[in-house]
Amino acid sequence: MALPTTSLVIPSAKTQQAILDYSARVLSEHASFASYLNKMDAIDIAYARYKASTKTDLSGIPVVPGVDSVVPAGVMNVSASSPPVVISQVDSMVAYLAEVFLSGSPLFPVVSNPSTVRQAEQLEVLIDDHATLGGYARQLLLFLRDGVKYNFSAIECDWTSIDQYSPADELLNPGTTRTSKKANFFSKIERWDPYNTVWDFNVTPGDVAAKGDYAGHLEILTRTKLKRKLQRLSDNKEGFNVKEATATNPYATAEQLGYYRMHPQVSDYVSSRKPISGMNWDTYLTGRASENTADLSTATNNYEVFTLYARIVPADFGMSVPSPRTVQIWKFVIVNSTVVVQAKRIISAYDLLPVLFGQPLEDGLGYQTQSIAEASIPFQQSATTLFDIYLNAARRAVADRALYNPLLISPSDANSPVPSAKIPVKVKSLDGQFNLKEAYHQIPFDSHGMDNALQAGMQMVGFGKEMSGLNAPQQGQFQRGNKSVKEWVDTMGGSEGRLRLPALSLEYQVFYPLRELLKLNILQYGDDAILVSQRTGKEVRVDIAELRRTVLSFRLADGYSPKSKLASTDAIAQGIQMLSQSPILQQAYGTSLPAMFAHLMQLMGVRGLEEYSPLPQPVSQPVSQPAIPPIGA
Repeated sequence: MALPTTSLVIPSAKTQQAILDYSARVLSEHASFASYLNKMDAIDIAYARYKASTKTDLSGIPVVPGVDSVVPAGVMNVSASSPPVVISQVDSMVAYLAEVFLSGSPLFPVVSNPSTVRQAEQLEVLIDDHATLGGYARQLLLFLRDGVKYNFSAIECDWTSIDQYSPADELLNPGTTRTSKKANFFSKIERWDPYNTVWDFNVTPGDVAAKGDYAGHLEILTRTKLKRKLQRLSDNKEGFNVKEATATNPYATAEQLGYYRMHPQVSDYVSSRKPISGMNWDTYLTGRASENTADLSTATNNYEVFTLYARIVPADFGMSVPSPRTVQIWKFVIVNSTVVVQAKRIISAYDLLPVLFGQPLEDGLGYQTQSIAEASIPFQQSATTLFDIYLNAARRAVADRALYNPLLISPSDANSPVPSAKIPVKVKSLDGQFNLKEAYHQIPFDSHGMDNALQAGMQMVGFGKEMSGLNAPQQGQFQRGNKSVKEWVDTMGGSEGRLRLPALSLEYQVFYPLRELLKLNILQYGDDAILVSQRTGKEVRVDIAELRRTVLSFRLADGYSPKSKLASTDAIAQGIQMLSQSPILQQAYGTSLPAMFAHLMQLMGVRGLEEYSPLPQPVSQPVSQPAIPPIGA
């Protein structure tokens, strides 16, 4: 598919400086809202059940803080004693939302009238092809997980291109040895990392796309990745300042790379780092070390790229564009906060920013509303404390505290981690009488009241399930009790009521406007194509001019609003059944019954129904008989 030819907008030097100043103010304002990112850190640490161990025993082995320092960490790790409350609640809710929104095939079916069935199939195949190119399911799954963890998630819908190679030239011209490369345009859906997402936090997340002034994303690209991105912009006639962007000195912008936010440390084996380490291209190309006095480990020619969608008045920036005094949506791409490489006007459905933000739990309190993960943290911490009490009591029962005489017993022998160690005792040679009890005395330990700590911890885990509404059967666990099938269905149906609330919020915050953005992108930028249906395997010829005349009459479905709900397929099926049983209805609608049946099958996803249609039988003509001559002729 090809992008329509548009004139390249290259702002003046004064306008580019105004854009840089505006982006700097946006990033500075975003840095003042670091408290929300700190909350994300706490949620991720609780999600991973991570707690660093810093103490070591006499042999240098890491141990559990706050308990006997001679017990290695392998005996009882802090993270191991923490019950998986947060991760179980988050994953269960993500699984439910994924089943609702991502289990269908295709992801976004098209509902149409009987007269536009063919055009609806073209649009459905086209969107399904875009979903395959962009990996919609994977990006949306990450988006749903962010929403459940942080009660905040962002996803971008951008019309972009991808290079595809075709061996058709080699088949048509056997003498050639080259394959053709073609830029295939499609609607790309990309989940944005919440840690490096910039947005107008003066409005709630669900209203950023409709009412927010800006939304952006920070990423760090290597030299090759940046060159590839700039080359694609140049090929699409959207990029400029390519040489200036690649020539920016990474040392001069080291302090400006601080806007990128690292993820928290949640592993003892892999360290969290900022992705600014890579190949030193200066050393590779010149064959010698860089003369700069900066640390060579950071001399990697990596770049901070800031993508910003903003509602602006072009006249305020000195831009010579049509209707400069009206509010417009523009996309800016800035490298190292010093070079503007793209300035493009965006026309989107319902005047929305092409970045959609989701907030599954919305109660009117804005950013103070707790996510499912955040609300589960206190229950996990309480259960962890109770489990630690139980495990520490079990440890005291095995290796209790004691008093010993360091003149008679060496501290290394008394604190030996070996359970079967033989402890030598020094005997005073000048003392004729020696009592071994004077060298070592065990302190009595009473474990009364510690046995119920484990049961209390399990009760705290149960409170966490009640808080989120995710019971044991919904998590795939067996629940005792005899129930009939009807009682079980009614119970599980009632339990899903609370789970459908976040799904309903995401449907109208994200998925409904996302479907409209997908349709409008095809209406604006689409081109004729020949695609292969993923369901039937047949070729479908897409006529974009024909689609533009009918695309606004189509409705896109998803998992929450399936075809059966939008097209009322249940009512149509009941109507066909009534029609087959009523002679009066058969007289009025009997001839339309095959068409109604075919339309119902199309709405239910059946393809190739025409192959089962009976062929029309030729009408037999009466054989003409020879005329019998009258008697006496």
